Amino acid sequence: MHTEKKRIIIFTDWYLPGYRAGGPIRSLANLVTVLNHDFYIVTRNTDHHSTQPYPDITSNKWIKLSDNVHVIYLDENNLTSEMYRKILKEHPCDNIYLNSLFSPRFTLLPMRVARQMGLAKKCVLAPRGMLKPGALSIKSRKKKIFLFISKLTGQFRGIRWHATSSEEEKEIRQHFPSASNIRIAPNLSDVPLEKPTRPIKQKGELRLVCIARISPEKGIMEALQFLKDANLDGEIVCDFFGTQQNQSYLEECRELADSIQQVKIRFRGEIKPSDIPEMLLQYHFFYLATLGENFGHAISEALTHATPVIISNFTPWQQLEEKKAGWDLPLESRRFGEILFRCMEMHQSEYSEWCNGAYVHGRKVALDHASIEASYAIFE
Repeated sequence: MHTEKKRIIIFTDWYLPGYRAGGPIRSLANLVTVLNHDFYIVTRNTDHHSTQPYPDITSNKWIKLSDNVHVIYLDENNLTSEMYRKILKEHPCDNIYLNSLFSPRFTLLPMRVARQMGLAKKCVLAPRGMLKPGALSIKSRKKKIFLFISKLTGQFRGIRWHATSSEEEKEIRQHFPSASNIRIAPNLSDVPLEKPTRPIKQKGELRLVCIARISPEKGIMEALQFLKDANLDGEIVCDFFGTQQNQSYLEECRELADSIQQVKIRFRGEIKPSDIPEMLLQYHFFYLATLGENFGHAISEALTHATPVIISNFTPWQQLEEKKAGWDLPLESRRFGEILFRCMEMHQSEYSEWCNGAYVHGRKVALDHASIEASYAIFE
């Protein structure tokens, strides 16, 4: 059992009210909401892919967000080793938590400063899924060089690691064989208070929603291709919500979407996290052919909002069909096509069973006491 309250300084590229970086922001927000420690969060004053400072937030000054959470939003000129040294001196802490693996300003720089100050043992590093094959395949040359140099220089020597699954623990050991102190604690979900109402489902109609960045690792092209190959004949809608940061990839997706005559496909841009629950009520199933998720906050949120999911099997959400919560499928057209057809043909009474299964499973994972204890153990 966790005992005394600790002071933890967190370095992260993005934090609330930012949302464009998706999962890592939500993982962190849920962690600091659930744990009863004092958190001091050091972050930038802009959201992902934005140069506009957050409105109504004073930069370079500590702001108290809640009883146990203080945040300093730094502008570009203050992301320096001098500033980090000053923060670590003025706020003696029990742990320094780094919410990324490849971030030059919010992992490598604070870690270098911590090492110079003799604080390396206090560092806890969360790779946040960045060692997954799918993630490493994007800008792979750059990442390979980085991993090679960091092993050579012993950059991550003597620190503690936070893996969110035994799978991620394996990935850490594979890339950093000398990593000896790895704690496993799953990501924590946020949970609605009561079961949301679901839309009516008629045979021959299918409304799908995907919430993910429009980028290759999220499998948007695959999701579209599976829809095309499924050749469904019914009233079918598929909407994609998410940051459109990769213009050329978005164009490719649009081109493929235009060739799918029988499905109404829309790319609806970003959505604020606070608008997701309301939006989920308009769709029957959550749809994501991702190449790899460390956790999948959007999947978790769909389930806790009683929305069954059709996803790839490259996420921690496994054996969904036996729980009547959805399907985790190999990335192949035939399997996805079968399930999409089955969901289109589903009528209300069967659909209600799947909604219930999704809700029960989503809540079970979200309220798992062992996960909360494991999160405390990261900092013990």
